[in-house]
Amino acid sequence: MSAVSTLAGLASVELGAHNMALPPAFILPFDAATFHEQDFTRYGIARPPSIVRSVTKRQAEYLAGRRAALAALREAGNHATDLPIHADRSPAWPAGFIGSLSHARNLAVAVAMRMNAGVTCVGIDIEELIASDQIPSVRNMAVTCGECEHLAALANLKGWPYALTVAFSTKESFYKATASTIGRIFDFRTLQIVYCDPIEARLEAEIVDTLAPALLAGQRYTLCWIEVRPDVLLTSCAW
Repeated sequence: MSAVSTLAGLASVELGAHNMALPPAFILPFDAATFHEQDFTRYGIARPPSIVRSVTKRQAEYLAGRRAALAALREAGNHATDLPIHADRSPAWPAGFIGSLSHARNLAVAVAMRMNAGVTCVGIDIEELIASDQIPSVRNMAVTCGECEHLAALANLKGWPYALTVAFSTKESFYKATASTIGRIFDFRTLQIVYCDPIEARLEAEIVDTLAPALLAGQRYTLCWIEVRPDVLLTSCAW
């Protein structure tokens, strides 16, 4: 069953069965075909130079992402009216708050929470299911043969496009949750899936090579997913 039955406007969704309490994420659909530059003024959100120079779709998803992020911040108790952008294009969350946002074709999603909520950082990723002809390339890039064994029960239940999208996207959410701590790109194989529960929609993944003093080889993390729509998954990681 999908986590959200209709997406006519801003909607909140729970992020799944994590070992720690996480706030809901906020999802907002957008349509690049109906987007206008004046929409930024309408919602009181600034257009950074990099966004001004970007194509219409990027501007539309940026605006939708900021609107979702501001809704998530309000839920967390912060009433910011805009969310600036860092030089590396990452969101500049208000002091004392952490968050993450993601886009997939015509959907933007964001989550935010206070830093003192017992969570170091949070990451989310939203993805459309991969096509069947993408299975070999995604499998070769994102998972090992051993990980495929752990994903087999999920694949038997939902199909390999679904299972591999879960694997790819959960690793993306882990990357987003740890990027500010690690400060560099790392290979998908650095994090390996060691357990998958298709019913609870969560998996356990283990760091293979130490990434940072706080992210050591052998440490395990819970990664969860929900269905936003039958063909769209939202994954999350918190540590």
